[in-house]
Order: sequence, then C-alpha cells, then structure tokens
Amino acid sequence: MCSSDLDEKLILDYTQDRNVVNDPAVLREKQRIYDQLLLNTFFVHQIKPRTKATDMELRRLFTWSKTSLHVRHLFARDLATINEIQMKLQNGAEWNSLAQTYFNDPVLNVNGGDLGWINMGEMDPAFEVAAYSLKDAEISNPVKTRYGYSIVQVVEWEKDIFLTEQDFQLEKDWLKLMAAQYRKLPAIRAYTDSIETELGIVFAQNELKELYDIIINESESNKIFSRLPLVYFKEDNYWTVQETYNKLTNLSTRQYNHIASVKNLKQIIKGLAVRDVFLREAETLGLSAIPTFTNTFTQKYNSYLINLCLNNLYDTVPMDNDRSQKIKTAYLNFRNKLADKSTITIDSLAVKSFVLNQRITS
Repeated sequence: MCSSDLDEKLILDYTQDRNVVNDPAVLREKQRIYDQLLLNTFFVHQIKPRTKATDMELRRLFTWSKTSLHVRHLFARDLATINEIQMKLQNGAEWNSLAQTYFNDPVLNVNGGDLGWINMGEMDPAFEVAAYSLKDAEISNPVKTRYGYSIVQVVEWEKDIFLTEQDFQLEKDWLKLMAAQYRKLPAIRAYTDSIETELGIVFAQNELKELYDIIINESESNKIFSRLPLVYFKEDNYWTVQETYNKLTNLSTRQYNHIASVKNLKQIIKGLAVRDVFLREAETLGLSAIPTFTNTFTQKYNSYLINLCLNNLYDTVPMDNDRSQKIKTAYLNFRNKLADKSTITIDSLAVKSFVLNQRITS
C-alpha cells in the first residue's frame, strides 16, 4: 500500500475537525511559512533582474573557472573588528601575528589564515569575487560574507592558458548560473543595507540590555510586557519592548538560539525591521496574490499540517526493534478510522495539488 491523495484529504479534514489549524503554535508556523515564501518571492522580483551578466562578465568568469587560487584571509564576525584588523595591517602589523590574535580556529590561528587552494564555486560568492579580482600579493578591503567579514590575499595563482571559444560556449549556461550566484548575495546585502539606513534605527540601550538578559537567562519577567520604546525609527515610529520580544519569539528555534550578545541581538532586531519593510513592499506589489505564490503556499502549509499530524501519531509508537512495522500499522489504523467517518467526493483537479510525503510504503 502507498499513501494516496485521498489519505491527504482525510488528514487535512481531520486537522480542521480537531481545530488543529487554530492552535497558536500552528498559526505561528503558518505565518512563518507565509512570510518566508513571500520574502523569497519578493527577492526574485526585486533582485533577480540585477543578476543578469553581460557577455564580458561571463568571459571573465570563464577565465576564473580555469584558475586555481592559493588564498589566505583574516576574519572577524563584525564590521568593527575587521576594520580594526585592517587599520593594524595598514599601520604595519604582521599578517601572521594578526591571525594568531583574531582566529579562534586552532589551524588558521597558526597558519596565518591559509585556506589552501580554491576553485570557483567552492567559497562564499562575495569571498570569491574579491579573491579573483586581486592582483598578485594584493590585499582586499573587508569583504562581507554570509559568515562575517574577511580580508583576503592571494598567495599564488595557477591558470589554464588554453582557453577556447568552443569551451566558453559549451559552459555558458553554467557560467550564467554562477554569475547569478555571484551577483545575488551582494545585491541582497546592498539592498538590505540601504533599507536599514533609511529606517534610521536607534536603540534604547537600557531596555535592550534588560531584554537581552531575560532572553539569555531564560528568565520570566514582567519587563517583557513593557510598553516603553526599545527600537526607534524615523518619523517618530518605534517598537516597544513587548512588540520587539514578540517578534523575536516568532523566529525559528535556530535563529532565536543565535542570540549570543547585545551586539548580536541588535543585528537580529535590525534584520527583523528590514524584513518587515520587505514584507510590506511585497504586499503592496501584490505578490501574495499571484498564482505561483498562492499555490506554493497552500502546498507547503498542507505539507506542514500533514507532517505535524503524522509525527504526533508516530511519537506514540514505542522505540523498539519492531517499530517500523508498528508505525505502518498505526498509520493504517489511523487512516481507516478517518475513512470510516468520512464521506469522500473526489475532485480530479484538486487531487493533483496534494503533497503527502511518501512515508508509508509496501
């Protein structure tokens, strides 16, 4: 037996009948799915047009793709620290000494941040663009990557000198994809930074520190319900402590657990503020009404509901050697009970959109 479209319909009806869809945790996840998908749609709409490369740029990438680089870098998590490192370099500090001071990694700490040989497509796109743009022994300005900030230096080059027009044409489609990757993240970062600057974000330091202490200590405090302003924006807009805390608790567990310092908390809050602007712009542009968005959202949300329901069912099955068979039996019993209580009318068009994972097979 295989899980079917009708099984999906039965389970989705079950979530409605049991009012699962109105559970606060489910509503939060529904909003999270909606927001993330809308953000993705917004970036495709706003950023994708900026990722198209010219023929000259593709030819430069073709040369890069035939070049290996031996690189080293100095790294910091934040802009202030990397600027400090750059200033020390410019004032004559030795590269290896700075690596020992600023790297926590035990290997990079002693080898001067040496990353060895790299090829195109192996590192963060912004890092690669900086590295491949350098001349021999030249040192880059700080480069923002997904991990933090790097100052890059190329130690050696190894180039393929036999480049042909035929090879370029054969690899052109792949080069277009690489060009889009190289342009995408910097374009998003530049756009994000411009919105952050426009917002003119200022923090109430005492309230920020108190909120951080509550989060990091996982303590209960009435201060999280405070209506005192915590984040100020231009035009006299602000978020209260309570508003800010509510927005933070809607983050994923991974994002929420990333809060590790007051400075880090500030960056996360700034990101949430910028995110709100993007979501409002996406709604203004009508992106949530386009069929590709609505169809994908429905599929993702239904998939979440079904997986939630099945995971809750499987959690009741004991952990033993025969668990796989017991899971199958539990599923069949559950499905059959739902079928016995249901009157099913088949819509041949609707069944095409069902998204139940193929988790039960025989």
